[in-house]
Amino acid sequence: MQTANIHDPLSIESIYPRSAFDNDARQNARDKEAVEHGVMVLSKPDADGNFSLMRSQRHVGEPDATTHSIFLSPTLDSSVYGALTPSDTGYDGPVEPADAPEPAGDPYRSFVESLIEVARNADFPPAPPAESLKGFRGG
Repeated sequence: MQTANIHDPLSIESIYPRSAFDNDARQNARDKEAVEHGVMVLSKPDADGNFSLMRSQRHVGEPDATTHSIFLSPTLDSSVYGALTPSDTGYDGPVEPADAPEPAGDPYRSFVESLIEVARNADFPPAPPAESLKGFRGG
């Protein structure tokens, strides 16, 4: 677990660089992938804007609504995904993408901005009191 800051995008980029984003987006584009790859926000920002962030993965069957973390996974734009779609020739070679419109920005920068926004709006429940964790737990 590493510390990033919502006021410093470079702190996020040092934990989750563009190469990791590209790799995760390609892995997440596979249609039979059982695991999503991305990052997990583990705390809401403190007064200085620092929050806990780590690279992570989760099974595709896990629910989105978790209470103590937020998982974000990058995806490829549909025009990029088109280059990975198998052809109907039976040889499963990649289809040449049609002249798709260029994306309206850098997908990596958009992901970092959405990560900052998610961290800024994170609302985690308070940690349980330590005394509730003590004592005999069964048998």
